[in-house]
Amino acid sequence: MEDFLKRAKDFALSEQKRTSMPLLQHIELSNSAGRRIAKKLGANIGIVTAGTYLMDCMIGEALKQDRLEDHVEMSAKKAKELMLDTDLTIKDKENIEKCVLEHHGVSKFYSLESEICCNADCYRFISIKGFSYALRFLRDMPFDDLVSLLESKSIEKWNALTLNMCKKELAPQYKTIKAFLSNLKSS
Repeated sequence: MEDFLKRAKDFALSEQKRTSMPLLQHIELSNSAGRRIAKKLGANIGIVTAGTYLMDCMIGEALKQDRLEDHVEMSAKKAKELMLDTDLTIKDKENIEKCVLEHHGVSKFYSLESEICCNADCYRFISIKGFSYALRFLRDMPFDDLVSLLESKSIEKWNALTLNMCKKELAPQYKTIKAFLSNLKSS
């Protein structure tokens, strides 16, 4: 697993460097949150680590190709390619692929690790830290578009949260973000 985790991290970071997406800070934030949650819930930390590195690994390329809606499938395909010549079990490979495919949420998660990756992804837009990174990165957008995008992403991610521990941790931060965005819209 350690060799594969290095491969997944190296690939995710090289794609981020090449395309500037996703934000490096967002990769680190969701990875850190995922590992912390996995440890607390007794999940496979290696699977979650791989999932958080790979869940958006092709979003930059998808944006370049004007195929943002395909980034999940593109990322899952790349994850499968990266796992081809590894010693990972078939079950671990399937679990990592599901972590990537389900990171925006599904009605029934394949595994606890998949659910954790989905919840860890939410920290990118509904934690104060993740929201601040996005605000800083997107600062050159037209103001009204920026506010609309951040509001849309924060609502989407709040609705994707499924783990009570994450909801409890993020609720006050989300409330602050909502109030901040509301004040921006009314100004």
